[in-house]
Order: sequence, then structure tokens, then C-alpha cells
Amino acid sequence: MIQFILSLLISVNWFIGSGHTAGKEVAKGLQPVAITDLDGVAHIVYGRGEVLYYTTTGTGEQFKPSMRIDSLLGLAIGATRGPQIAVNKQSVVITALDKMGNVWAYSRSKSTGQWQKRVRVNDVADIAKEGFVALAAGPANEYTAVWLDLRGDKRNKLVGARSTDGGRTWSVNKTMYQSPDGTICECCQVSAVSQGKQVVLMFRNFINGSRDMYLLTSTDGGQTFGKAEKIGEGTWKLNACPMDGGGMSISPDGNLSTVWRRADKLYTARPGQPEIELATGKNAKIVTTQKGDYIVFQREGQLWKITPGQPQPTAFGSGAYANMTRLSNDRVLCLWEQDGTIRAEII
Repeated sequence: MIQFILSLLISVNWFIGSGHTAGKEVAKGLQPVAITDLDGVAHIVYGRGEVLYYTTTGTGEQFKPSMRIDSLLGLAIGATRGPQIAVNKQSVVITALDKMGNVWAYSRSKSTGQWQKRVRVNDVADIAKEGFVALAAGPANEYTAVWLDLRGDKRNKLVGARSTDGGRTWSVNKTMYQSPDGTICECCQVSAVSQGKQVVLMFRNFINGSRDMYLLTSTDGGQTFGKAEKIGEGTWKLNACPMDGGGMSISPDGNLSTVWRRADKLYTARPGQPEIELATGKNAKIVTTQKGDYIVFQREGQLWKITPGQPQPTAFGSGAYANMTRLSNDRVLCLWEQDGTIRAEII
């Protein structure tokens, strides 16, 4: 019996460490991002080369044929850079950046099903050089886009714009946050989530040599934001950019959950509550359901998950840069990239 158990453990360790393929192949591409609408349809955007692609799924198992949206010269993609997507009852909007540092928006009316010609979101040209943008939707066909911006002093700050017509036009840009030390973290993804009139932004700051995560919250649909608030009790002194922006999710009952990296550890917390250490890893994302939090992250070339029914991390395949969305009936769809392909699995 002991020999059998040892053989089984060896086999399991070999299987996990051998980079086995998990999930269903969706398409060739990189950096998938997904968001689910009120009808339970998941809208997915990804890139391949300089081309943006879009697809949908209602089940997480069968996907519509991918649609080519546009080609952007030097599309910013890779290492959490890439197109972003948001959706409401009236429309779908995609944002993406080109190599010059311009933020472009693509909008699709749900009533017509037609994609509109791209429009530029940044009102000063060539200022989003780092290639990071985040996007959130509101119920009255409004959208909030935020990005790392070099305008004025050539130092990165959080700048944003709003659309009130489903992404067809955008407001004068507004500086959401600028570090008192001159710059926020240069190479970390910005995140945005929304529910109703609540819009929350998360970014990695840079103050007194520390690169910690901060939140900005709006209760009026992104028109105004409150004071930036640090997440977690600890701090990360680092004279480099970790290239890791963490993730956020708002539960169906309106509670915000966050996950982020400090040094080689991952933590989760809700605003005003103590942080909880999760595991060693990076590039974590989170989705909150009625059952609890689902978290995926990378470690040593493997993807790992933490679920309400399995609080200890378990490996489920090789890959990187996972993204999740909550489907109907509290199912969670996970998408990731592996060797130039996008894969998907219900976790």
C-alpha cells in the first residue's frame, strides 16, 4: 500500500510539473479579457499580432466564431497589456492602445449589432506610452476609461475619460491621481470594476520608495472619485517595477474584493478589513460569487486556483495571464494564454 501511495504521488507531481494542457482551445491569440452582461453572455476580447478579435459565449463551453475588429499599428499586448472590454444593456466597448501611446475605443450597439469606427480617447496625442488601459461600464450607457499618462511632466499619472453615449464620444481627459513623489508605478496594469453607480479603480502607487496598491472609488458613475486609499497593512520597498497589477471583483451584493502581490506573496482583502496571505505567486485575478471568491494566479509556469470549495491552491495546467468572469448560476469562466493559444475552462 505504501509503495502504491508513493507511486501515485510521484505520478501526480509529474503530471502537474510536466506542463499538461488544460481547458478548451478557443483561438490563437494572447491576453484574453472577458466580462459578462446581465443576460449571462460573456464578451471576450483578445489580440493576435496587431489585430483585435472579439467572441462571445453563453455557456463557457461553446464559443461563437471570433470576429476581427480592427488592426492597430504596434498594438500594445503582452505582460498584462492588451485590449480591454466592458458591457452594459445597451452596448459593448473595447479599448486598446497603439505603439505611439494612443487609447482607442470601439463601440457596438446591441440593438444594431454593428461596430462603429474607432475613436481616440486621449485628448493629448501619444501620451500613454506604457500601454495600460482599464475600462468599466455603467447602467446608463456610460463608460469610464483610465490609463497611465505622461502628459505635462513626462511622469506617469492616472488619467481618465468618460463616455455617456456607449463609447462613441469621450469627455475631456481628467487627472484622477498623481503621486506626491511624481510618478505612480510605471509598468503595472491598472484595473477598473463597476456595479451600478459604483466605479472602483486600482493601481500600484510609488511613494517613498514603496510600490503598494491603492484604490480610487466613485459613487456617481465615475464623474468624481474620492481620496486614494492604500490596500493592506504591509509595504513593498522596491527600486524596480514588478509588472503586476493585481485584480478586483464586486460581488452580486456589492462587496469589493481585491487580490495583489507584495514581494513574492499574494494577498487578498476587502476595503477596511485585514489582508489575508494566500500563497506564493504573481499575476493574480479574482471573481466573487454568492459562493465566495475564486482566485487564479501563476507560479513557475503553472496556473493555480483557489475556490470556495478548495481554499488550498491547486494547479490546473500550464499557462499565463489568466482572466475570469462570472457566468450565470455562479459558474466561473477562466481564460488564459498558453503557447500562443487562448484556452478556457469552467472552474
